[in-house]
Amino acid sequence: MSEHMRRGEGPATVEQVAAAMAALGLYDGENTPEEHAEEAARLGGADAYRVRMVNALLGVVQAEVVKAEGTAELDDDARHVAWEEQLKAAGAGLDDPVRRVEFIRWQVLRAGTPLRLMAQNQGAGPIPRAAAHGATGLHLLLGVIAASQDAVALGDVDTLAAQAEQLQAARESLQNAIDNTDLLLNMLKSVGL
Repeated sequence: MSEHMRRGEGPATVEQVAAAMAALGLYDGENTPEEHAEEAARLGGADAYRVRMVNALLGVVQAEVVKAEGTAELDDDARHVAWEEQLKAAGAGLDDPVRRVEFIRWQVLRAGTPLRLMAQNQGAGPIPRAAAHGATGLHLLLGVIAASQDAVALGDVDTLAAQAEQLQAARESLQNAIDNTDLLLNMLKSVGL
């Protein structure tokens, strides 16, 4: 995607989002201000409605990516170049490492949240809990990276020291992931597997 193809920094309107969904064959409304106002009122306000619409579009696009990547025969380099397009389109290219890490951190939070909700179910078992703890640890570590991106190079000990609590929380989450993984491994050993 070339730079001139990128849209502006302002948020997309619900009409634009609906038009994008319609172009993909997944929106059959009239896409009028009245229709959107009615839906916004029904769903708790304009912000709540817009967030639902952009998330629906994100889900549609992600499903298309899964299909495209599942059928394409790409080597690792080509796949990584394609994945880089997503980061660049999101404004998280290589030229802005902090924004890049924050975007990846946001992706991890979104991916980890369903895992954490699944792990809250008492019958979930140790592996969903391990996955949830691992996602939390990764999210915390990415926050540390973003907060201290230039601190090592600059010798900024204060910024690094300020991350100690987050590093400890990340370590605890990752240890919980290991402990939960060990639970299942020990159960398997106890039955001779």
